[in-house]
Amino acid sequence: MHRLRSLVPSANYLFCFEAAARRRSFTAAAQELNVSQPAVSKTIRLLEEATGLKLFRRDHTRLELTAEGQRLYKETQEAFDHLHMVISSLQKKHSNDVVRVSFSASFVQLWLLPRLKDFKAKHPDVSLRIEESSRDDQDLVEEDIDLSARLGNGKWPGIHSWRFVTEEVMPVCSPDYLREHGPIHEPADLLRHALLNFEERHRTRLGWREWLERHAVPVARLKQDFVFTDALGSIEAAVLGQGIALGWKHLIHDHVQAGRLVLPLRESYRSGQAVHIIMPAQRPPKRGAELFRDWLIEQDADGAT
Repeated sequence: MHRLRSLVPSANYLFCFEAAARRRSFTAAAQELNVSQPAVSKTIRLLEEATGLKLFRRDHTRLELTAEGQRLYKETQEAFDHLHMVISSLQKKHSNDVVRVSFSASFVQLWLLPRLKDFKAKHPDVSLRIEESSRDDQDLVEEDIDLSARLGNGKWPGIHSWRFVTEEVMPVCSPDYLREHGPIHEPADLLRHALLNFEERHRTRLGWREWLERHAVPVARLKQDFVFTDALGSIEAAVLGQGIALGWKHLIHDHVQAGRLVLPLRESYRSGQAVHIIMPAQRPPKRGAELFRDWLIEQDADGAT
């Protein structure tokens, strides 16, 4: 037991004293500490009894520190400030060892998770905090994100970018669905099938109408029996035989390789854009973020499917 414990039975006495001395009010200290004013008054009385010191002078209008109270307040504040500095420094050091990354739910679930074991085997000392985001316009600095992905031409202010995979989109369905409802000979045949749609609130992605029009299939009215809020939902529904989804080649790769999804048509759409790995340019990158970026690029997602 530390020697201080014999003089101050509870560290809470000192927190309460520091707040009351700084605010010069038991009532204000109680509001700050989220306790009652009588609780503060009692804690100060217990501290005075434990130390044998008179810390405050009380009258009807003001609360003043005694000379002993002034000395204890100064030393308590300095001790608290020093502890705050030490703990903050340790937390900052720890946070530098954690790489915060942010991707769409579909990328995390369909592409990243099946491959994370390989990254961890190669870089066991790198800790990843993986966040799922529904937006492409995240402020990486403001939101303290070390690495993310974004679809486009790779040119964004304040952003370093590295090409990850070319955007290529194709219809996919389960083998059972194709056996039951197929065959599908050309893009126009898709209009006779259950098309699985998705609309992301904060992210613009190619939909069925755009895909069909790019293959010269006019669409007067697109039937929407199922609409999901993320591509992940539509692709997983396709795996379960609910219909035909649009699949980005890197996202559907594992399902196709495992035979859970098939490509009912040879046609696909290449937008000319690419998904880029991005990092904020305003601050030096963490070593772990650089290792994770290099590992992502090494996966050669463009070679998939």
